[in-house]
Amino acid sequence: RLKNEFIGPVSYELRTPLTNIIGFSELLAAPHMGDLNPKQREYLDHIALSSKTLLSIIDDILDLATIDAGALELHPGTVNPRDLIDATILALRERAVSADLTIDVAVDDTVRPFIADEDRVRQILYNLLSNAVGFSKPGGVVKLECWREQGDVVFAVEDNGIGIPPEQQARVFERFESRSQGSEHRGAGLGLSLVKSLAELHKGRVTLQSNPGV
Repeated sequence: RLKNEFIGPVSYELRTPLTNIIGFSELLAAPHMGDLNPKQREYLDHIALSSKTLLSIIDDILDLATIDAGALELHPGTVNPRDLIDATILALRERAVSADLTIDVAVDDTVRPFIADEDRVRQILYNLLSNAVGFSKPGGVVKLECWREQGDVVFAVEDNGIGIPPEQQARVFERFESRSQGSEHRGAGLGLSLVKSLAELHKGRVTLQSNPGV
């Protein structure tokens, strides 16, 4: 209870000035504010990227705190899986391109619209794909598949990254559990924990299959 009472207000207090930083950095980057030299532009890009990364972490913490308090409400509606996947990939396209990765999508013809909270399912897919992109090697392929299985809608994300040893797999979905596994990827260790929590709120489940190098 004390943890939740602390995390919620503090995260909100962090979010407000951070939103201002993002807003002012975007304003400075606008053409009508005047030209920037290359070094100024570079620094401004770093400020924007770092601020958005931090904002994403704060949002994840707030979501997890809300889930812990039993206060996160789903807003179910009809979800078109193809539209959902397109929107998720669009948000990650720039990262994938800069990492020299290809995102391969396969949606089975049997998949039809289903009932879920579209924003939260998109959040699940985004975190899974973001993790796959972060751990993949340049020139690799990240695969996203969707099909129906015994009445369930199944999403599968596969990458050709470094893999996870069996003895570490049980902790992958724990909070603040972040391992680089020798890669350059760094994170707060919240994304997969949030994936698991949001999937379970939908009465779903998340499974992992991996080995070192697979």
